[in-house]
Amino acid sequence: MERYWQIEKTNLKYHIPLHFLVCVFLLGISPFLMGVENLSAADTAKVLERYVALLGIVMMVPVFLPEQDRAVQELVYAKYTKGAAVYLVRLLGNVLILAAFLGIYIFVLRSNNCEFPVVKYYFGTFAGMLFFGALGLFFYGMTDNLVIGYMASIVYYIMAVGGGNKYLKMFYPFSMSMERYGEKLWLFAGAAVLTAGGMYFRCRRK
Repeated sequence: MERYWQIEKTNLKYHIPLHFLVCVFLLGISPFLMGVENLSAADTAKVLERYVALLGIVMMVPVFLPEQDRAVQELVYAKYTKGAAVYLVRLLGNVLILAAFLGIYIFVLRSNNCEFPVVKYYFGTFAGMLFFGALGLFFYGMTDNLVIGYMASIVYYIMAVGGGNKYLKMFYPFSMSMERYGEKLWLFAGAAVLTAGGMYFRCRRK
C-alpha cells in the first residue's frame, strides 16, 4: 500500500497542479459565462452537462503524460510495481479530485437557490465527466498522442451539441436537460470500457 501512496504523492506534487488550477479557473469563471443562481432543473442540467462535465477531459486525459519522457517511462516499467498499477493509481486519484470538484460546485448551485435533484444530478454529471475523460484517454493510449486524445473528446462534445441526440442515442451526454437519465448508465459503462481499452493499449507500448 505504501508504494501506491508514493505514486499518488508524486502525481499530486508534479503532475496534477497545472490541471488542478485549470479546473479551478474554469469553475471560477462559470458565473461570468452563465447563470448559476435561481436556475430551474433543466437549466441547471445544462450548466452541469455542457460545462462542468468538461473537467473530465482536463483531469483524465493526461494520465499517461509523464511517460512522454522516455526516461520516465523506462523508470516506471523498471520498478517492481507494474505500469498498469501506476496508471490506475493516478487515474483513481484524479477521479477523486473530479468528484470533489463536482460536489463543491453542486453545493454552490444549491446555495444559489437552484432547484434540482442533487443526488441524481451529481451522478449524472459524474457519468458525463468520466465518459468525456475516458474517450480522450482511450485515443491517447491507442495513438500515444495527447493532442489526439483531447481532440477525440472535443469532437464528440461538438457532435453532441450539434444534434447528437439523434445520432449518439444512448451515449448522448446531455440527456438530463431533456429529463432523461437512462443514458447516464450507458455513459458509466462506456467510460469503464474506454478506460480499460486505453490502459491496455498504453501498457502494450512498454
